[in-house]
Amino acid sequence: MNRHELKTWPKYFAAVRSGQKRFEIRRNDRDFAVGDILVLREFDPASDTYTGQSEERQITFLLSEEDYGGVIHGFVAIGFGDVMTHPSAPAEGALTAEDLASWHETAAANASLRGQEARKVSDGYARSKMSVAADRHGAVADAAEAEASFHAQAARIVRKG
Repeated sequence: MNRHELKTWPKYFAAVRSGQKRFEIRRNDRDFAVGDILVLREFDPASDTYTGQSEERQITFLLSEEDYGGVIHGFVAIGFGDVMTHPSAPAEGALTAEDLASWHETAAANASLRGQEARKVSDGYARSKMSVAADRHGAVADAAEAEASFHAQAARIVRKG
């Protein structure tokens, strides 16, 4: 997991901070990857200085030219959310087996919900005879279902420990 510090103009920084903006369109010159952390630093172009404000977000989704022809060559659409930490993890990061199993169970449930929603969207596109969109959302659903299965299995393994 890498950390990427990015200049963010005040208007966009405020939208990120408020939760209205949960994406970035950036040149893909940093090998962005799902799970990486974005450190969005507010930058005032009028004074050419950083304001000292920053927000951290975790990359949850990437869309590139290879995935969708509507993305400009060399750029990537980055979906992000809050940085994922386990709520009961001690500051030094030592998790118990029970904490880890619970985390995997929650991750499995969340992935399952994402899969269900993506499958609904895929089915809707399929009914509308929009096969490309149906295929794309079907692939997202498949990936989410595989992720849910992985986390469920991991929880079982940790619990057997």
